[in-house]
Amino acid sequence: MSKKRSIRLGLITFAISLIITTMLAMAFLSNTSRIRRERATFIAESIANRIHAEIKNREYITRILEIEVMSSDGELTQDTFQKIGEALFDDNIDVVDMTLAPNGVINYVYPMNSGVSERVNLFEDSQNKVHVDNSKNAGVGIIMTPVNLPNDTYGIIIRRPIYLGDEKSSDSFWGFASVTINLSDFLSGVNIKGIAEEGYEYKLKGTDVVTGKTQIIMEYSERELAAPVEAMISTVGGSYWTLSISPFGNWMELYEAAGVLIIVITISILLAMLVAAYASLQATAKELEVLSYRDELTNLYNPRSYQDHMEELSKKKLPYGLIYIDLNDFKQVNDNYGHDIGDALLNIVAKRLQNSIREKDRAFRVGGDEFVVVIHGTQDRKFYESVIARMRENVAREVTIGEIELKASISAGYARCPEDGTKFEDVVKKADEAMYYNKRLLKAKRLAGQEKGRMTARDFR
Repeated sequence: MSKKRSIRLGLITFAISLIITTMLAMAFLSNTSRIRRERATFIAESIANRIHAEIKNREYITRILEIEVMSSDGELTQDTFQKIGEALFDDNIDVVDMTLAPNGVINYVYPMNSGVSERVNLFEDSQNKVHVDNSKNAGVGIIMTPVNLPNDTYGIIIRRPIYLGDEKSSDSFWGFASVTINLSDFLSGVNIKGIAEEGYEYKLKGTDVVTGKTQIIMEYSERELAAPVEAMISTVGGSYWTLSISPFGNWMELYEAAGVLIIVITISILLAMLVAAYASLQATAKELEVLSYRDELTNLYNPRSYQDHMEELSKKKLPYGLIYIDLNDFKQVNDNYGHDIGDALLNIVAKRLQNSIREKDRAFRVGGDEFVVVIHGTQDRKFYESVIARMRENVAREVTIGEIELKASISAGYARCPEDGTKFEDVVKKADEAMYYNKRLLKAKRLAGQEKGRMTARDFR
């Protein structure tokens, strides 16, 4: 073989190798950037799901107040309101106050020392007028944030119009139920600041459905984010928040691209390195995909999986049922023994719930101590009652964690599609209302001193 031919063959081999390695390098850079964005999207959606779930939990407080007002035909006494407020207040450490405003005038406040002035007419207050007018006329709840609180902090106000009767009209309008939340405590509870620990900047913005204005609720820094990924958060009454995150630097740094170029030039080494790196990235992508549908603590399906699964059932118009489940008095475990014990209890309860259902049905963890079980197919009420009874029995078995013995109980309610509603939102609402009705019954028994076997500090041994 002549020297020229050897050089020519070497050049051809180099050119072919350079093309292949360049293509692989481009694929590597693109795939790395995509996976980083997928990871960021997963983190953003996880935080967004937590925020959505916690807002719904706080909105339920106004729903409970609405039910109590309607149950009393609008004649709720101050004493009854204070007892209700006391029962609800301890469940949420970020709640600042709860109020009722008959005809828009605040007459009920809990706690009394919260700093909220009674006799304030919301329809005449400049900060509230536009929102309460719209809420009354549209018959939907509203969320306002950030609002200035009396202690020079920022907060969230969730307000629900109350009507006495089936029709939502001016004649049946009773007033408003409101809950005020400390914004900093609320966002700390969903660990929004943990995004920065993962290496990302963030901005949380809220769009007011009434005014159309978008405000920054919380941000890591004032600078604009570079090509952020976003997660939408449905809040109250059609309003929504947007969580945007992006890395502190760029999705792909210049020095990274330069490094790949150097590796491309060293052809013999690059091929082996790129194949190994590409396979590793593909495995990481699959692992992230699996993790994105599982709850990290309990290994049950997570809110993202729940949403996707229900969209699939609704799209195929398949019959199903939802069982909404809430672990009673879970806050007391965290307060008395710490979050490690609380997490261990949640993990045990999750396994017991999973063991209480059929293999073809699915269990999801959708909030801190909230679970949903999806029952597939058409089943009668006796079937659901037997499933719930089995869950209660399994969960009620004594739990031993180290030297600590606990007793747990659940509140549960169910609804079926299409028997209780053809739309997913209607089924969710009925199942949720049934669960909270069950929880109110338990709380009522507790207040009356009649409940037995519930999870309280007296049961911790």
